[in-house]
Amino acid sequence: MSAARKLVENISRLMPEVARPKRRVSLAEKLVWTALVMLIYLIMGEVYLYGVPRAQVTEHFFILHVVFAQKTGTLTTLGIGPIVTAGILLQLLVGAEIIKLDLTKPEDRALFTSASKVLSIVVAAIQALAFSMSGMFGTLTAVQVALIFIQLMIATFVIMMLDELIQRGWGLGSGISLFIAVGVAQDIMIRLFSPMIVSPDGLYQGVILAMFQSLLSGQGLSPVLVRSHNMPDLIGLLTTIALILALIYLNAVEVEIPISYAKFSGFRANYPVKLLYVSVIPVIFASMIFGNVYYLASMLWNSYNQDGKNVFLNFLGTFERTEAGQIVPTGGLAYYMTSPGSIEGLLKDPTRGAVYAGLLIVFCLLFAKFWVNIGGLSPSKIAEQLVSAGMQVPGFRRTPEVIEKIIGKYISTVTILGAILVGLIAGVADYTNTFGTGTGILLLIGIVYQYYQLLVRERLTEMYPALGRLLGEA
Repeated sequence: MSAARKLVENISRLMPEVARPKRRVSLAEKLVWTALVMLIYLIMGEVYLYGVPRAQVTEHFFILHVVFAQKTGTLTTLGIGPIVTAGILLQLLVGAEIIKLDLTKPEDRALFTSASKVLSIVVAAIQALAFSMSGMFGTLTAVQVALIFIQLMIATFVIMMLDELIQRGWGLGSGISLFIAVGVAQDIMIRLFSPMIVSPDGLYQGVILAMFQSLLSGQGLSPVLVRSHNMPDLIGLLTTIALILALIYLNAVEVEIPISYAKFSGFRANYPVKLLYVSVIPVIFASMIFGNVYYLASMLWNSYNQDGKNVFLNFLGTFERTEAGQIVPTGGLAYYMTSPGSIEGLLKDPTRGAVYAGLLIVFCLLFAKFWVNIGGLSPSKIAEQLVSAGMQVPGFRRTPEVIEKIIGKYISTVTILGAILVGLIAGVADYTNTFGTGTGILLLIGIVYQYYQLLVRERLTEMYPALGRLLGEA
């Protein structure tokens, strides 16, 4: 471990980093830096990779694009995928104690950050190679593959620096959360107000403009009630509104366990256990697995199995190439691990829709249980934290074992229910053409709430500096 530690430290020294501010950055400055980072990321999402034919660019795995803020064919083709994947892998290794790090120590936290940056570059290299050689951009020459690989690596490094700029105190929150929220919000705005005409029905892409266009032409609302080719429609708009309201409610649902201070028995409080206890972490894990299976299967098919004679590779995924040169799944795991995407797609193959939703829910359940055990959310960890903080459950002995049994009943239940709910939202919402996908809206609501809390805190600490010192502000 000491040799690996030294290697990571030596590599990290060669990588540039963003310096922390030596003075207190005002809220106005943080907002400016945050807006600038957001603008740069949006511009990167509109700059297409040199050497990739525009006709070959298509969205293959949209839920992963939402979770990782990706936009295929552009400089954000990999998005925050390498950063998130590296962070999760390291968190899993540390949580399972395969890597021995005490994150309460500053030197170990610094090593964890350095290791995350190094691993992010490694993951980015693997993913960039997969994208370049998978055939998703059609048949490319060796020079084109090299150019795409280099561009994706440089873009990933820029995204890492943008995220670090925000997290080092120059902006608000984290770049990862910002990029996800911007991506989801952008998709919703396009589906609401896009003035482009890209569908055979001759209506605007944005459902709001399409509604007025349909009404003014005397056709009523029937043409925009349900639209083909995954175009935004009224059903999708109503579903999106209903889902937002439902998610706001679900995020507020919690079970409150009464606790009290052992030294001051008259002082009581409640320990909240949210229904969505593990949030969307299970969906992120499942999306990673599904996406990697899809990309691996497409790369292997394109390189070794276009004739469909390899039984094992057929099990991973079979594809076909369209007239435009794009490859689309037709069978195997890659086919059933991608959503039909709309009611139209669901009606064409209900089995695919049922298998996809079922697999997503099962993986969410497995990852939810796994994350609770290794992510510091298990009943035993919570019990230890409460006891070390001098808390106890009234009427019971103040021991970790007793508190663990009491809390464990609630945590086990909400872990299972929460995983099923987020799996259903992510899997089923797409069938109704929900704007931004169910997972995206769930992420967006959580991130917006976090930013609201950050803004309130920043404003309070500016108005009352003493409160800032109490909260640990610089």
